[in-house]
Amino acid sequence: MSKQSGEGSTADKSTRQAARLSAKARRQQLLETSIACFAEFGYEGTTTARLAKAANVSEPVLYQHFSSKRDLFVALVDQVGKEVVREWKKAIAPLRSPQDQLRVLLRLNPATTDPRTRLLYQVIFAAQAQIHEPEIVAALRRHYEQYAHFLTNVIRKAQRAGQVRSDVSAIGLAWQLIHAAIGFALIKPLDIPGHATPATVEQAIGLLIEQLSGNRSESE
Repeated sequence: MSKQSGEGSTADKSTRQAARLSAKARRQQLLETSIACFAEFGYEGTTTARLAKAANVSEPVLYQHFSSKRDLFVALVDQVGKEVVREWKKAIAPLRSPQDQLRVLLRLNPATTDPRTRLLYQVIFAAQAQIHEPEIVAALRRHYEQYAHFLTNVIRKAQRAGQVRSDVSAIGLAWQLIHAAIGFALIKPLDIPGHATPATVEQAIGLLIEQLSGNRSESE
């Protein structure tokens, strides 16, 4: 009896501690715990019951913060996009050269470099192929468009500094970089020999920067 009573006290204590979370903290907790849940079951296989269980709350508590699974997923996609841009800004802040900034950004693929966001991108890539709900499609568009906007601005700064050829479409190049990053992330988990060694990645980045600068062809 004493053991059961102790276990009950521990459970009650955990419940009380969970209940003390502010609305903002609870919402964030639901978003964070949902990543592993979506990654394990996929978007279609994830239910609000599973999302609530992952966060150790009841479904009514989940519904206090998100009206549906779709609402939570959209919020998660939006939040992660903002986080990635924030990390990009932090990474390039010490660098004065736009070309150096671009070089750093080419190494920071959120779908491969961060274990947390890598899980989410597994879900995003699957969702792109399977889900046609307007709200989710709109969220995915916003997600990629903010990346394109950020990269476009860096590329234009590099063009103004004479570090990237002016005949290259900045926004077109930004989207091509995003396409390449997605393709890289889709293939990398297959562990194909020679596909993604650090040396080959750095070689590809170096060649791209060289071609974009146009220095060699112009001097010749």
